[in-house]
Amino acid sequence: MRILSKLTLEILVSITILAAVCHGADYTVHVVEPAVTNHLILRDGPLPEVCKETSNIRLFGCRGQYEPASFVVTAAKPLEAVRVEVEPLSGDGGQWPEDAVAVRLVKEYYTRSTAGPTAPVPMLLVHDDGFLAIESGPTEENPDAMNNVAKGELRDATQLQPVDIERRRQFWVTVHIPDHADPGVYRTTVRIVPANSEPSALELEVEVYPFNLRPPMLEYSIYYPVSLVDEGGEDWRTGRWTNTAWLPPKQYIAECRNMVAHGLTNPNIYGGVRVLPDGTLDYSDLERILAVREEAGISTGLPLYTMNAAAEPVARALTDAEKAERIRMVREVMAWGKRRGYPDVYWMAQDEAWGDRLVLERDSMQAIHDGGGKVFVACGGDFFKTIGDVLHCPVMQIDISTPIDVVAKERGVGPAESLRSNDEFAQIINFERYRGKDNLRRSIDGLHRLGRKILTYTTLRPPLPEWQRRHEGLGLWRMGFDGVMNWAYCHIGGDGASQAMYFAMVFRLDDGVLDTLHWEGFREGVDDVRYLTTLLETLNETIGRFPDEPLVDETQAWLKDLDAAKGDLDAIRREMARRIIALQGLGYKDLTLEEALVEVDVDRIEIVAVDKPWRFKLVEVDPPTLLGPNWSEADTGLKGKWFDPTADDGQWESVRVGGKYTRAAGGGWGNEPGFGWYRTELPLTKRDMKRKFKYLHFGACDEDAWVYLNGTKIFDHTLEEAGLLSSEIWIAPFVVSLNDVKLRGDDLLAVRIRNTEGMGGIWKPVDLVLTDQKLTDQQVKALISVKTAKK
Repeated sequence: MRILSKLTLEILVSITILAAVCHGADYTVHVVEPAVTNHLILRDGPLPEVCKETSNIRLFGCRGQYEPASFVVTAAKPLEAVRVEVEPLSGDGGQWPEDAVAVRLVKEYYTRSTAGPTAPVPMLLVHDDGFLAIESGPTEENPDAMNNVAKGELRDATQLQPVDIERRRQFWVTVHIPDHADPGVYRTTVRIVPANSEPSALELEVEVYPFNLRPPMLEYSIYYPVSLVDEGGEDWRTGRWTNTAWLPPKQYIAECRNMVAHGLTNPNIYGGVRVLPDGTLDYSDLERILAVREEAGISTGLPLYTMNAAAEPVARALTDAEKAERIRMVREVMAWGKRRGYPDVYWMAQDEAWGDRLVLERDSMQAIHDGGGKVFVACGGDFFKTIGDVLHCPVMQIDISTPIDVVAKERGVGPAESLRSNDEFAQIINFERYRGKDNLRRSIDGLHRLGRKILTYTTLRPPLPEWQRRHEGLGLWRMGFDGVMNWAYCHIGGDGASQAMYFAMVFRLDDGVLDTLHWEGFREGVDDVRYLTTLLETLNETIGRFPDEPLVDETQAWLKDLDAAKGDLDAIRREMARRIIALQGLGYKDLTLEEALVEVDVDRIEIVAVDKPWRFKLVEVDPPTLLGPNWSEADTGLKGKWFDPTADDGQWESVRVGGKYTRAAGGGWGNEPGFGWYRTELPLTKRDMKRKFKYLHFGACDEDAWVYLNGTKIFDHTLEEAGLLSSEIWIAPFVVSLNDVKLRGDDLLAVRIRNTEGMGGIWKPVDLVLTDQKLTDQQVKALISVKTAKK
């Protein structure tokens, strides 16, 4: 019967697991781990290795962070009107808002694939699957061509709509951890509910770490080719989208908020200070742009990457008069910027200038430098020898197109292979390929020696989410760049449903944008750098406080060996979090009794009460003297060295300590102000002397206490030394370590007490703790608390 019961149980468990993954013959659900991956989830064919047969999604993060997850539904027969239902996350810290979890559908867009051929690439994150479509659009050159078309307004729904699943669809889950969330674990259930099949469920668990992420040490900007226009006029929706997209304030604010939510906090500005016909400077356009940026949550104090017409760099030599005029304008702009809250203003030089063309701008750059301004520009790797001394922030191109194109042409890659081999092509452009190149090292290291910064950019935005995360995250740190300014948030040309997504982070909508898988990868890269920044800053703080802590050296060695090029980024982030928590946990921490004693072998510890009669003598001192500047001189016991073993205490009063506030009860001496002197011998036997570690525990002394052993002062528990208030010190227990004191076996313990008001003395018990295990003060206090509770 026992064997049969066990077998039956195993069968039931197997059926339960199978049901969680397979749901009969109708459909299966797989979790994508990691969610940010270069593997594309296609509607047909085998699932990639990142799709796991599990019914659990586990996420980890910090307050305010966005964390992604993904799952795939594969249908054996068509599923109709599939809904995804999610209850609010809840845990010991309470329940989160309903909108803390957002679910979207991954939608294909007909665009260039990573290897080049145009194909329906899964990339857009939508709530409504129906407002965009891919339809046949054959041409003479390409009879198989397709077009992206809008079905009605170019606007997404605010919540996930039911979706029909013919074969397979991928869903995207974004968890926004509330800013006020307490550390701990929070759970909910994600229900997948088809109209024509049984529902299924995934368990979603989010662990919130007990620390806050710090801002990234790297700078995150982007080319943002837009012009701010008034509401109600012509804009990008009416065709004003060529070199720049014309955006009304509402659209501009929505897009900036989306950037901030993705960790990109300072897009560059296609605009700036103009020069009026009379030569005065006009800040009105830039003021309008800054106002909407600030409303969107982009803070002041950041560097402004502008395209100022005032003192705009030109590719020619300047006359002395032109130089002087430009210096004047730059100084005026810089003074305005400081008043406005922006101490650093950058002028953009001529875009993507290489070689001699860039050198021709030297006079303009020098004038900006002399006026206190700075210059940024997208350029190649040949700038440093010729213009590096006056270029404050080069944005250096990393060519990812050529390596991919070479391999794709050699293999004759078509659309299907390009999609299936997406992860393979990502490996071709891993940042390690570029890291050791001479021109890159010359530029990065040379700029840093000048105290300047260098950003990087790529022009293409291929559908490579995990590459985006790695390249814009820990890869930037490993290469030595100070940040990134990619092309582009949205490309310079667009026409409604037809947008150049191979050059863009997002898809522009009416009053907002659609996120993409690679844009989500970018956010994960920023967060990786935020974890790294938090770890490095915590490590630096720890070195100052705990210079000999082994965890410091271990963490530095781990960082040195961190594999940012090929390592598991989720595992790396979790290890960074573990080390942050461990470093922050060093030093003093209030513990419960159970926590304090968890590593203590209590049974091998001996506690001996120092309860034999003590000798006591009081030195009464009037309150004015006791509170005056020379109070210590009034203590005749100190002058007479009553702490010394040779002092005669034969006529002293015999008292027991630890029995409250009267000499009769034991320990205290009543209300007389002054100094009380106590002497006794430590109750140590020969066996006790062999114990490795010894501690004295004082339950409380009122008020200041000085402890002497064999004539030497070994401990102060005073208002000054303990950092306590007078209302605290009289009830505070304290521990005196005897581990650095030479003991003889007949050791004299003397305690001097100063009491300024009320009752005074050693009014709580004194205990001797003997152990072969080194203990902290908290552990000693916990042991005494346990002993007291047992009485």
